[in-house]
Amino acid sequence: MNIKKIAFMTGGGDCAGINSFIAAAVRQGVNKYGIEFVGIRKAFEGACSDRIEDHLMPLNLEAVNGLEIKPSTVLESSRFNPFSSGNVAQGFPQKLVANLKKIGVDAVLATGGNDTIKSCMGLANQNFPVIAAPKSIDNDVSGTDTMLGFKTAISFGAAAVRSTVESAKTHRRISIVEIMGREAGWLTLEIGIAAGADLILIPEKQVELAKVCERIAEINRKQKYVNIVVAEGFKIKADDPVLLKAKEESPVVKALVEEDLGIDSHGNPKLGGIGQILRRIIKVQLGLKKLEDVRATDLGFTLRGLVPVADDVVLGTRFGITAVDLLLQGVSGKMVGLQGDKIVTVPFPEALVQKQVDWTDAELAGVGVAF
Repeated sequence: MNIKKIAFMTGGGDCAGINSFIAAAVRQGVNKYGIEFVGIRKAFEGACSDRIEDHLMPLNLEAVNGLEIKPSTVLESSRFNPFSSGNVAQGFPQKLVANLKKIGVDAVLATGGNDTIKSCMGLANQNFPVIAAPKSIDNDVSGTDTMLGFKTAISFGAAAVRSTVESAKTHRRISIVEIMGREAGWLTLEIGIAAGADLILIPEKQVELAKVCERIAEINRKQKYVNIVVAEGFKIKADDPVLLKAKEESPVVKALVEEDLGIDSHGNPKLGGIGQILRRIIKVQLGLKKLEDVRATDLGFTLRGLVPVADDVVLGTRFGITAVDLLLQGVSGKMVGLQGDKIVTVPFPEALVQKQVDWTDAELAGVGVAF
């Protein structure tokens, strides 16, 4: 595989560690192989544009000096999917390859989660060399113990939730913190543990609302405050009696539950609002006088644009070095990952298996997960 120029793309949600990957890959490629690098702003959206030239950022040793400790991604991001059925019909896969060849790119290095890796797999299926590095605060890509952004998000998220713990103690109230994660509860689980949450609600464990509220009432009686962390993807059955009661008594609950948030460009349902729903359900079920007795906080995007902690800088550096070496060895269609303390390669189809919390019930019960 004769590779002289490599392009970077950073798709999906931004997070810490992406720039560490870029910086390390450029240093490795330039110093060891004499490779030229270019960044494509806005990932596959930029790469598929009518004027790809307008989205390019040259990346040499000077450009990446100190980049490894910068937050987010210098290349911007996008969730554009060139391989959706509609975009395939419009010829975007062919346009993508043609654009890359037009600017003299021989291979692609990408960072992303499930959706970006799917797009990388589509590119690899067109015989264009590509290696991906897993990046997601959700930690929901298989084949790797952790991925870029996860450790930083936990560190900041735990500090944020701890502040709500102190406030709940001071004001003797119930506090709910909603945390990202889609269908995986890793982020909520580890933030909850690190922050000392009393109750943790994750998508992997569906539980009747009556039991949740009983547990909240019990904790509240004992210590006069409760701290709850809930994953945005936590599921409530549509026919749960407590939910039906809350919908009757609160038009806000009814509106939030029935609101259709739509789907994104990769077909994933958009999530958000479970904290506000639970806030009102708890008020109704516990017979509280004021809604202010239950506070809800959504950490949301506060977990994304963070300066990386040391773990993410180190992981991004290791991923970047290995990814360049793999491309120059003729490897394509793989994701780099971390298993134990070893950097490994994972075929894209294996990486795309949904990774969810797989701790034992005894472990989960011990840290306050409701199920």
